[in-house]
Amino acid sequence: MAFFEGSGVRHFVDHQAAIASPIAELIECGFEPWLAGRDVHRALDLCTGSGCIAIAMGHYYPNWEVDGVDLSDEALSLAEENKERLQTPNVTLLKSDLFNGLTGRHYDLIVTNPPYVTNDETDALPKEYSYEPEMGLRAGDDGLDLVLKILRDAPLHLSEDGLLICEVGESEQHLIKLLPEVDFAWVEFKVGQMGIFAVECRELIAHSARITELAAQRP
Repeated sequence: MAFFEGSGVRHFVDHQAAIASPIAELIECGFEPWLAGRDVHRALDLCTGSGCIAIAMGHYYPNWEVDGVDLSDEALSLAEENKERLQTPNVTLLKSDLFNGLTGRHYDLIVTNPPYVTNDETDALPKEYSYEPEMGLRAGDDGLDLVLKILRDAPLHLSEDGLLICEVGESEQHLIKLLPEVDFAWVEFKVGQMGIFAVECRELIAHSARITELAAQRP
């Protein structure tokens, strides 16, 4: 068991949940400029792990209703512990395989840090990454197995002017090569790009045929 400090909020993390991402920095700055002019009432943290992102959103934006979703019972147990300790009653934790258990739920903002590490990269990771669960890292030969499914299904759960923010790490170039026609807005941090993009629901709908075709080729 260890502590993770993100978005000014201290969380527990352990081997059951991957350590949170630079998305925490976006939460602190109000997701600007990505949410400019958008009203957010409901937000989703998909692949929530220890709940760091969901709980930080709930903490910073107490008027939002936030769902945190994960497939791992162990990760959800840790997320529940963090939620109770940090007193974020506007956060709901749910078990679901991506969107499969979210029928009828819609969001103005979906944030996700899914598994995106390639098979080769996972096998070559240094020892310190052995503390992170493999199911939170490994994502196929190009790291996009789950990302493509998220891109395909997100419009079914986003409001008309909804926004998806997703971390893909070093799989960024693979995604650009697969979907050059999609207008991904890559987030710039003080230290440069970190493989995080924002994309509007309407953009995903416009290219849904191609995205669905690519997602269907994944296990």
